[in-house]
Amino acid sequence: MSEAEKLRKQVATLACFGGRALRSSNIGELLQEATLLVSDAIEVDLVKVLELLPDGENLLVLAGVNWNPGVVGHATISADGGSAAGHALRTDEPVISDLTTESRFNIPTLLVDHGVKSTVNVVIRGDRGPFGVLEVDSRQHRSFGQDDIAFLQNYANLLASAIDRVNKQNELEGSIKEQKVLLHELLIV
Repeated sequence: MSEAEKLRKQVATLACFGGRALRSSNIGELLQEATLLVSDAIEVDLVKVLELLPDGENLLVLAGVNWNPGVVGHATISADGGSAAGHALRTDEPVISDLTTESRFNIPTLLVDHGVKSTVNVVIRGDRGPFGVLEVDSRQHRSFGQDDIAFLQNYANLLASAIDRVNKQNELEGSIKEQKVLLHELLIV
């Protein structure tokens, strides 16, 4: 596939997902769909969304495509600077790693078990701080270029906006329910 075809595919993927992100109210389904679309657009079979857990010390594999059973929703990776994902969070910069020569970070067992050789991590920035990381993992050595990084960061930004929108919508709906209960209690008195 030529670079121009690859870029067209990535732009089309962003546009397609953008429309869905505006309509969806289920974050889990939205993130799972995002991993499938990113996998296809960037032609890498392993993609995951890592959610920064409240302890700030770990990232949960919240959504993903082509991982072994039991990984998505259960596996965690350290969020400290000793992991590529943690370093991306700490620096708020994309991190590209060739795992066969990587000396900056500890390689999570999850990646070793899946035969990952090259990775890219980009931060999913939210209104209230980082939500987590979008990570693309290749089982072949891959040189990710600036176009790949730009696509992934734009996708992560779109995910962050969708997550923020759904969270605000859920908060608003909860507030409306609470007001209805209070109003009902006042009318009974």
